[in-house]
Amino acid sequence: MRVDKSATTPLYSQVEVILEDKIITGVWDEGYQVPTENELADTYDVSNITVKRAIMNLVDKGLLVRQRGRGTFVKKLPKEKNIHKSEFIRITEDTSNSHDLLASKFRQTYPAIAKKLQLSPETEFVYLERIGYDEGENVSLEYTYIPQRVWPEIEEPPHKDIFVYDVLKNTCGIALSRSKNYFSAAVANEKEMSLMGVRLNTPLFVRERITYSMANEAVEYSKFVMKQDKQKYFAELDLR
Repeated sequence: MRVDKSATTPLYSQVEVILEDKIITGVWDEGYQVPTENELADTYDVSNITVKRAIMNLVDKGLLVRQRGRGTFVKKLPKEKNIHKSEFIRITEDTSNSHDLLASKFRQTYPAIAKKLQLSPETEFVYLERIGYDEGENVSLEYTYIPQRVWPEIEEPPHKDIFVYDVLKNTCGIALSRSKNYFSAAVANEKEMSLMGVRLNTPLFVRERITYSMANEAVEYSKFVMKQDKQKYFAELDLR
């Protein structure tokens, strides 16, 4: 990916997308030391101020961490804390009532996603990018990765209002057993600002989901980026 100085998208946002792609695809793994601002400025032919703003946005999103006197590193994933069996998080299967498909890709590799699912880095995925609506308002961006091996060869991407779990159960023929859900916060970048109709750096709610089959195989990873004022979640502790 290259910076396009003729584009209307700000240069810092373009650099941010390029660097984020390196993290998501696993080119930059956890703990990787990011090149210096000077090196990145030379690589992408932009100013140090542009690079610094892109990096700070990724720090705000929790993807990078700056260490005084050492440099900038790809942030290591936080340690998992298993919620007690008696504590239930009430969530809906998907985040919205209707969807539009923004993009789809087949037979793509995403080493960082494969790592989350404990699969080989060479695992190929079907990738779906959708925008979710609730009562006509765009409320979420949804990024879904399904291992290519479970996807029927002739199957097209799901139309806009099909839920991912319906695809896995009815199209892929998979019996689902459980899912792990991870919750965090982020701030809106240029893409989310444009598609979700929010201001830059607006606080957003993030849910990551890994779904398992009855054979205990990871068959789906989804990331939902949601408006905080449109989604509510609560934890209920059973004390019996």
